[in-house]
Amino acid sequence: MKRVLIVDDDRVILNLLAEGLRDLGYEVSTAVTGADALKRVAEQRFDLAVLDMRMPGMPGLELAQALREADGPPFVFLSAFGDSAIVQEAAAAGAMGYLIKPVDVPQLVPFLEASIARAREMAELRTTTGHLEQALSVEQKTRTAVGIIMVRKGLDRQQAFDFLRVQARSQRRKIGDLAEDLIGAVEGINRILRDS
Repeated sequence: MKRVLIVDDDRVILNLLAEGLRDLGYEVSTAVTGADALKRVAEQRFDLAVLDMRMPGMPGLELAQALREADGPPFVFLSAFGDSAIVQEAAAAGAMGYLIKPVDVPQLVPFLEASIARAREMAELRTTTGHLEQALSVEQKTRTAVGIIMVRKGLDRQQAFDFLRVQARSQRRKIGDLAEDLIGAVEGINRILRDS
């Protein structure tokens, strides 16, 4: 069941959309202010937040920023204002989409589904990117450590890598961790020699 948070100071629209989405199987929480929305986000995880652009107290853009800082859910805007400057502000804030009121539930569902799917794809890309960056970092450290071993022990590249691998196995450590320690030790020695 997909969890959606709807934030709007217009209680009529809020209740209409919430009930319509619940009837279609969504788990829906509502909030009439930005502060209420942040409390809901602190209590549970949501697949998507639907934010009104203009609300008293904390406007939608400010709430969007707070959600991003709190590692909150992805968000879309649902607003009566559709001028291009506002839409550009919403996009710059990281919105998955922008829909202009009035809107009914049959119009809203495909928009929500597409936004949730896009948010999940982006989350998967961030995770994949993080894994790739970590793998590249480990490889770079391993290459640097192999270079250090080549110079210090007079070995060729394969022999130096084999030496590093054997040391890692004997210490029951990952090659990347041992390489990082080796680099750190050499940098420490170099710093001492440079500063003395």
